[in-house]
Amino acid sequence: MAVPRSLRVAPVAVLTVALALTGCSSEKKKDAKPGPPPPAPSEQPEEQANAAPGAKAVTMSGGLTKPVTYSDKVTVAVSGVRYVKNRKQGPGEVTGRTLTIFTLKFTNGSGQALDLNGVKVVAKYGAGKQTASPTSYANLNDFYGTVKPGASKSASYAFDLPSQGYKSVMLGVSFDGKHKTALFTGAIHP
Repeated sequence: MAVPRSLRVAPVAVLTVALALTGCSSEKKKDAKPGPPPPAPSEQPEEQANAAPGAKAVTMSGGLTKPVTYSDKVTVAVSGVRYVKNRKQGPGEVTGRTLTIFTLKFTNGSGQALDLNGVKVVAKYGAGKQTASPTSYANLNDFYGTVKPGASKSASYAFDLPSQGYKSVMLGVSFDGKHKTALFTGAIHP
């Protein structure tokens, strides 16, 4: 049985088009210049980096007010707590939720630079120590970079921590493998 000429030409035409397109795309890859590097973390002043529009200050009691100082004279402290009702709308936003913002401060009393690129903050609340979900309210900056000896650095972390859990709050801050997790426990008073 003979194959008609039109059916023999079709596969050759498809192969030719596919090779031509492949050749064009590889030429574009060769000519493409690498894009700019990703932007560095914000270099804005700490007051602006930790600003949370509409947030109201609350007072703390108990262990939330006591800094943790390590044997190498590195100190971690909760320098402030605020709350805000989230009014943002959009993907991932839960309008009307009470968000609690903790501002933390590292002071480096050691003789070496303190690396803050690995800081992890966990908040728990209530009698059952329920874990509060971290949020990204107001583009607050996390800790990054290093702190020179004798210097301090602050950053704020927002959590979906409802005000009914304020009677019993625990905050854990870990930052490297050399220091134990700094634990702060106490109450928040709106």
